Amino acid sequence: MDYKLRPLMKNKPFGALMIFTGLIGVAIIIMRIVCYEFEYVPGYYEIDYGRFNFFSFFTVQSNILVSVYLLCLGAAVFGNERAKKIAFSPMVRLAVTTYILVTGMVYCGGIPMKMTPPLSWDNFQHAMLGTVQVFHHMIMPPFMLILFLIPPTDEKIQRKKLWIIGIYPFVYSVFSIVRGAGSNPQFYPYPFYRPEFFWNMFFNGKELNTASAYLLMLPMLILGISVFVLLSLILSLIHNRLCSKMSK
Repeated sequence: MDYKLRPLMKNKPFGALMIFTGLIGVAIIIMRIVCYEFEYVPGYYEIDYGRFNFFSFFTVQSNILVSVYLLCLGAAVFGNERAKKIAFSPMVRLAVTTYILVTGMVYCGGIPMKMTPPLSWDNFQHAMLGTVQVFHHMIMPPFMLILFLIPPTDEKIQRKKLWIIGIYPFVYSVFSIVRGAGSNPQFYPYPFYRPEFFWNMFFNGKELNTASAYLLMLPMLILGISVFVLLSLILSLIHNRLCSKMSK
């Protein structure tokens, strides 16, 4: 496909920065797995599900996607043709940016609601966990947003394809709900996947009706997925306007 390439996409120091940042993301995940140590935290982590359960979180999966994208972008700058197909794809950039932004917004929004454990830096384990949380939720989302505002080409996003953005979070959500209900002990990566979460929000004090709770989760799930699509729409409008200016 013919497109106008931004000169920055041929800048080797920029490509090196992308590869370096992507490798940091990979290294942080490896560090968390290698140095895993279960710590009982009442209200947050009360059961040891094992070190590899770390990959069950949308946070981790979205950050892996970011690292892969950054490595591809760096390789593309250095001339790798296969990497260019991924790094310069508007839909790939949109999807990765949307997912990581939602990751950051949910985490930071959960802090005042006490849905996320407080950060502590008093020993190595706590410092490592704090570093992982800050990097994944507070550094990479704005980093990717800034990068998104620098389109590598003038190729626009086709708005009729935006629904695709909702597929991955929908599948992830359904899998997390089903897995949580069927596992023993039960594991839900996020509290809003528990049937009790919305039930208590609307019917606090009443005995849980599991079937009704799951029915209540359905419109909430659809609403949650619509957040991804709406955010991608906003990002696509900004992206396409930037591309129009770049084409002139």
